[in-house]
Amino acid sequence: MRHLRHLRHLFIIFLLVCFSSLSSCSSGKNSSKKPEKKGDSSEIGYAEMEGGETLKIFGYSKDKEVARKMKLLDEDFIICYQDTVKIGEAENINIDFDIEVDADGFFEMIEIAKMKSKNAMKIAKCIKKEMELIGVRPGNPRNTKYTLSYKIAKEKHKQQEKHRKMNDLRSQMITSLAKMKKFKDCFDARRAKNPKLQGKFTLKFTIDPDGEVYDIKLRNNTFTDKYVINCTVEKLEDTIFPKGDSDDEVEVNFDYTATSDNPRPEKPRKSLSL
Repeated sequence: MRHLRHLRHLFIIFLLVCFSSLSSCSSGKNSSKKPEKKGDSSEIGYAEMEGGETLKIFGYSKDKEVARKMKLLDEDFIICYQDTVKIGEAENINIDFDIEVDADGFFEMIEIAKMKSKNAMKIAKCIKKEMELIGVRPGNPRNTKYTLSYKIAKEKHKQQEKHRKMNDLRSQMITSLAKMKKFKDCFDARRAKNPKLQGKFTLKFTIDPDGEVYDIKLRNNTFTDKYVINCTVEKLEDTIFPKGDSDDEVEVNFDYTATSDNPRPEKPRKSLSL
């Protein structure tokens, strides 16, 4: 009898251990569902802008079905923004929509709240066209609101500032082209023979990541003396710029203007910023 009691106690202990194990397993399953809730957040996506900013997109609505369907337009949200906002001028934008859902589940009427930003209104009209093509489950007509929010991540701005500083030497050299004596000498050498010599031209060229110049093209030339142009091109071909910190190539427009009174060329302008 004492042996049977001992076995019974062991069996009870075994059941308790199994029960606690099942409880821990079930609690583990519940904890694994938490990340799924994060997937239901208002964040829709993000995009790297050409100006260097990271654009994050959020959508807010109490109507969960509408909010879920609007996430299908994630690429359209980005395209409408990129086609509207100029490069390097990204801004935080909030757009409010009033939506009327009909009995068939389509967005029968979409109204855009008034906004001061011209960019915001253009983006909203672009998105409205895409919203008219989607729908929700039929049978529940209703009015609802939806807010679309574009936000710029600050941490990307810091990286861009660092990028600009690393390219500072190359940028300084580009802006100082007009002050370089070797280019002024090309004009001065001919001006001694022809005091009335004057004119202007543009040299469009490309700087590769290693700092070498290639693909030099002449634009808008009014110089009758070809020596000045050929001399400037030869000296530009021999010019080596500081290496860039990326694989990007840079196109530059070198505007050379000289008159008999003031033979210094004008300051060049960059077609692409560093």
